[in-house]
Amino acid sequence: MERLLPGGRAEPSLPDPAGSAALRGVAYTLLMLILLAGAWIRFNPQIAALAPMLAGPAADVAAQMAAPGRLRGLAEVALVPLADTGEAVAAMRLPAAEAAALTQAVRRGRLRLVRLPLFDSGADAADAVARVIEVSAGGYTTTVQLTRLPVAVTLPIGAVGTAAIRNLGGDTVGVGAVTLAGLVRLPDLPAAAGLEIGVVAQ
Repeated sequence: MERLLPGGRAEPSLPDPAGSAALRGVAYTLLMLILLAGAWIRFNPQIAALAPMLAGPAADVAAQMAAPGRLRGLAEVALVPLADTGEAVAAMRLPAAEAAALTQAVRRGRLRLVRLPLFDSGADAADAVARVIEVSAGGYTTTVQLTRLPVAVTLPIGAVGTAAIRNLGGDTVGVGAVTLAGLVRLPDLPAAAGLEIGVVAQ
């Protein structure tokens, strides 16, 4: 019922406190749901296991390498100096047209060339068994025969990319890499198995 003030003016209506309380209740409920969802993701083992992979190659690599001393995150590898591009591309033994295209891409800054030294890190690496792996990055694939001494592999990548390594032999092979952070050991690769590692050019 409308009340009249002295002078015949109507009393102004006040906001409905019940409506404000309802809005606050909805806001608190939504906030509580968000907090509960975050807690569920944090403590649910399956969700927690998947969450690191959302960060991209670096997290995926770290998940594969749980043992101490193995690579975690991105492998920082050395850039091939721009002045050495022609020599490095020639050593990759690409067809002439592909070599020219790669050289132009590097000189224009669309790709970078990096050197990733790899070696046989297995306990029986001194055996006469040939351990051959396939290394791929940036559309380029090459085969490498691993030895105890590092073999430098030249790869084209962006500022950050991935390198795929696959075991072409019939025996399990241990692969080590020389990075700017030092020597790291990758997971052992059974026959025909492979993995991808994140690579950042420095």
